[in-house]
Amino acid sequence: MRKYCLGILVMICVVGLAATQLAAQGDKIRIRPKTNVFVHPEKLTEKDKLTDGAGAKDIEIKSESTLIWIDLAPDARFAHPTQYVLISTEGARVVKGQWWPVLNGKALFRDAKEYQAEFPIKLTGK
Repeated sequence: MRKYCLGILVMICVVGLAATQLAAQGDKIRIRPKTNVFVHPEKLTEKDKLTDGAGAKDIEIKSESTLIWIDLAPDARFAHPTQYVLISTEGARVVKGQWWPVLNGKALFRDAKEYQAEFPIKLTGK
């Protein structure tokens, strides 16, 4: 059941982002050949420091949140479009990026290690 829920969540994110990209491009419809979606297995709190790459401006974490990171060009070796989806009890927020996420000084998702996220991830409000 948990894997099924994760699959549905990831599918919703990918389909929604693809639809947004297609709508934004108007007559120039291009479908990306490959996109990778990562779910951080632990919830984030206001105490965590999340940045788009090392030394970048902080991405604000307003309350307990689940992080989904979308690499829109996973074969690119330099700056390229990425998106951070932060889900909290207040809703979802999408932040555009260009690099790998860095959480509390450590790069996320770069070690090619499989991550397991337990669902549902229970969040609490302020």
